[in-house]
Amino acid sequence: MKIFDRYIARQLLGVTVLGVMSLSALLLLGNLFKELRPLLVESGAPFSIVMEFIFQVIPFSLMFSIPWGFLTAVLLVYGRLASDNELTSMRMAGMSLWRLSAPAIAIGIALSGLCYWINIDLAPRAKQAISELLIKAASINPEGLLREGQAITKFDDQEIYIDKHIPEEKLIYGMHIYQKASDKSPAVALHAERVTYHFSPGKKIFELHLFNTLVTTQEKNGISRSVVVDEMPRSISTDRHSGRRIKANRFTNEEIREALNTPGYLNENQTREFATELPRRASFSLACIVFALIGVPLAINTRRKDTSTGFAMGILIASLYFVALIFADLSRKSGTVLPYILLWLPNVITIAVALYLHNKARHKG
Repeated sequence: MKIFDRYIARQLLGVTVLGVMSLSALLLLGNLFKELRPLLVESGAPFSIVMEFIFQVIPFSLMFSIPWGFLTAVLLVYGRLASDNELTSMRMAGMSLWRLSAPAIAIGIALSGLCYWINIDLAPRAKQAISELLIKAASINPEGLLREGQAITKFDDQEIYIDKHIPEEKLIYGMHIYQKASDKSPAVALHAERVTYHFSPGKKIFELHLFNTLVTTQEKNGISRSVVVDEMPRSISTDRHSGRRIKANRFTNEEIREALNTPGYLNENQTREFATELPRRASFSLACIVFALIGVPLAINTRRKDTSTGFAMGILIASLYFVALIFADLSRKSGTVLPYILLWLPNVITIAVALYLHNKARHKG
């Protein structure tokens, strides 16, 4: 590695680290505000569970912050080199634009490899671990699930609302249970005036005894029937998440291949989702390489003090890149070859634009 390679690489790595840390902090805060409610409000999780949740969220922030941080570093470092005429001096020494881009491309390849590992292994495991934290929180403090004044949505196909809860007496005043409709049963709403309960740790079940309960059944044809029941038992399991939810983003690549090769494990929609998950992860992981290719000519084309223009263009292109990937992701339900084309199209278009900009900037320093 030559001196100028080390010179550029050090600056790129330094700015990338700062950018990734800043963007990860912002994305982490966003995820915390979104996902912490089920743990803190609905489950009453202890501090140790909350900290474990925070560490599991970090891989998701890295999936976006690494490409964004690296693009910011490429734009700022090469923009400064162009503004200070350092690139002009290097060009006069006989170095081509592609040779000057070599440090950024090399780092982009390494970061894309890191992103690929995060996408295929670390992030899916973290996603599954987050869902299991609710089970862990419930096992530590099962009565924490029965919180008054909050909609409780962590039970199978039903939502519960409690007016007043007295844990010391294991007594509830005003319990409202809304059971969602299924293929075999209609929607049911239960409004109990008073409820006593007992939790069975072995079975992980709340044994409820409802008093003066208004039971309303909503048939599929729109007809509703109501009846008042003096006393009735009801059981609620807290172990509904013990089985693994069949979602592709919670499976590693190896597990996805195993699921696809297991007859009857996936339905038709799940099979399409799992089959397109592999190319989606591979395509998304190329962001760092793509940003290295397009970031260098963008920074060089914005001469002197006009570096803000190149920075704004880079952010715009990166935004369009991620939006295009998101829209391509929505096409995965199609049973045709279209999803596979759309998942790679943002990379193809961005690389084509990068080649055009490299050709345009070959005489600029």
